[in-house]
Amino acid sequence: MADKKQSLAGVRILELGPYVALPMTGRILASLGAEVIKVETNQVLDEMNFIPAWSRGGGQPEFQRAKKRITIDVRTPGGLEVFKELVKVSDVFMTNFRRNILDRWGIDFPELRRLRQDIIVMWQTGLGGIGPYYTYKSYGILVQHMGGVSLMSGEEGEPPATINSSYSDYHTGVFQPVAIMGALMRRILTGQPATMESSIFKSGAITAGPAILDYQSNGRMPPRIGNRDLHAAPHGVYMCQGFDRWCAIAVQTSEHWAAFCQAIGNPKWCNEDCFSSQESRLDNQERLDQLVGEWTAGLTAEDAMTKLQEAGVPASVVSQGQDLYESPHLKAREFYQPTPFYLADRSKPAWEWEGGDGIAAGNPPKLSESPMEFGHYSNIGEDNDYVFKEILGMSDTEVQRLTEDQSLF
Repeated sequence: MADKKQSLAGVRILELGPYVALPMTGRILASLGAEVIKVETNQVLDEMNFIPAWSRGGGQPEFQRAKKRITIDVRTPGGLEVFKELVKVSDVFMTNFRRNILDRWGIDFPELRRLRQDIIVMWQTGLGGIGPYYTYKSYGILVQHMGGVSLMSGEEGEPPATINSSYSDYHTGVFQPVAIMGALMRRILTGQPATMESSIFKSGAITAGPAILDYQSNGRMPPRIGNRDLHAAPHGVYMCQGFDRWCAIAVQTSEHWAAFCQAIGNPKWCNEDCFSSQESRLDNQERLDQLVGEWTAGLTAEDAMTKLQEAGVPASVVSQGQDLYESPHLKAREFYQPTPFYLADRSKPAWEWEGGDGIAAGNPPKLSESPMEFGHYSNIGEDNDYVFKEILGMSDTEVQRLTEDQSLF
């Protein structure tokens, strides 16, 4: 890999903000070779440091890996001046703080542009930087409801359901790197900077696109149908042997149906008139699901999946964490990599946190000529000396003074 240049090598990005979407953006850009400097403070810790509850901090390498992590309290005069010096030597600044907060701290967008005329700014918002909702605070899970995702989620006849994750945050975290790379390319070609606003709400709303088109064309609201499909039956997850073990099955065509029946031994019910066509199977899904479930209940999820896949029927184990960790396919692609992490403790500054060894998911893309690196995971403040002394040329005395007054804390 040493002789292959990463696509964003030489680009420096300044990241200021907590939670999911913005850190995920930074991690993707860092894996592409950008030098991403993550600005934090031990005074106010990102709550994401404390996930998951059973291993506080174990989830952080997924979001902060491959970055240079430094501590600056921009609310102090000394910390603000150091931050401004970093802006001057950075190509991109990205944040998810509201502009009134940035203005209060003295680093709103006009000030950033004064410090570096050609800087690219990515402003991640909850609901957008303009419009009637722009002052509202929002989070990914709430946006599921606003964006229409929850209206399409849940069982038939039940109220709208939410996915127990900040669904739209992860979309945003993928969209933003593309926008930043586009702005960098534009600056190379034209010399022009860019200020971009990215909304978690809009990132969620676009996933409801087909439902919006259906309503515009047909006046039809999206139904809540659980794991079923409007055009496939059987279609769902079916219980298998063992605790909480399931197999997902999707019979989408008449060819799939013939192969499915053969794979399960052609029981008599396969030839009943009520299952003779896709339309009739859709009309009789309750009984069909019951019969399919009786077949899967006698097998392990792996055996059910294998039998169906060998017959050409779309099927898969519903994976638990252990299934993914032990997956021969993911191992062959070196997807999971060892990484250190730090057991977050609210009663101690980060440099006193106990270290541990864990694993984290790698980067799904494999690029032959501009590789994506897994990257080292630093603790909060671990890269202070490199950034302050090597990049900014600060003296040991200056760093010590600003550390003692908690500007760099």
